[in-house]
Amino acid sequence: AMAYGAVEGDDPSSSAKPTSSRSVGMSTMFRAGLATVAISIAVLCVVITHRENTFTDLDTKAISLLGLTSAPKDSAFYPAWTHGGALRYYDRSMAHGAWSPDAGPPYVKHITMWSDPRCVDHTGPANNVRRILGLRTSWHDHKWNTNSYMSEMNSVQLRFLSRNSNSILVVPPFHQFPSVSTRAMAMLNDYVLVGGNTMLIIGGPTGLLFINQNMAGTDGYGYELEPKWVEGPYEMQDAAMGSAFQYGAVTLPAVETFNVGVTTASLPKEAVSYYEASEVSVVFSLPCEAGRIIYIGYTFAQMVPAWTDIMLLALRSSPT
Repeated sequence: AMAYGAVEGDDPSSSAKPTSSRSVGMSTMFRAGLATVAISIAVLCVVITHRENTFTDLDTKAISLLGLTSAPKDSAFYPAWTHGGALRYYDRSMAHGAWSPDAGPPYVKHITMWSDPRCVDHTGPANNVRRILGLRTSWHDHKWNTNSYMSEMNSVQLRFLSRNSNSILVVPPFHQFPSVSTRAMAMLNDYVLVGGNTMLIIGGPTGLLFINQNMAGTDGYGYELEPKWVEGPYEMQDAAMGSAFQYGAVTLPAVETFNVGVTTASLPKEAVSYYEASEVSVVFSLPCEAGRIIYIGYTFAQMVPAWTDIMLLALRSSPT
């Protein structure tokens, strides 16, 4: 018999079997696996809800890290404004940063200047052209990298620029010819022929050779403009009446040897010559279906008021 308050101990001879340690371990692993699966599903649901079935830069980086070549390029991958159609410039845009195809419209400006530093001297005559046009540089380092400049002919920017309408692409004086691919050449011609745009060529022999080498013209056979220097002054022609150039000076001065024109005999029949001297035209336009090419035969190595007015009038001669 047991005394009052005594506690009955375990009987060593009891038939109860101890719990297996292997069963306990398997149970713990099973619960941990279920918890991991549940957390993964929850995170996946949050990510899918947040993305709304679109790809981001993080997706592209992740896919790259996984060793895949590129992300899927379905319609949801690109913004709606990239799906085709004409683009209209919007100069009131405050987006003056570096051009980027994923920044979204409006990024196409009314005036865009080609500015490849390998070909264009940013401290020489081209800088005078930039100042006359009123194109701004970047705020901090004063570089030509805002969306008012096109750094390369063979670029994605030209593809979007070629879809612009009633805008102006300025080719300033340059010292080295750019590399222009066949596709870039086609886009340059589409820019002029289709969109009603203006290509403003400024400078001397290099600008004329740029026209001869890259522009197809209305008939598709291109141009054979013959550069020639002739002593000025250069007189306004009757064809200037009724155009914006009628508000220019009656005569344009010759500035040392910085003026280069073309022989009037080498101009196509549809060309319009505004200023000439001795059968050499120094300011003329080449109609190209919906658009036009305007040539100004002065490098703007010096700021000359009469020639500055001619450049500004060339902007006015283009539709807005």
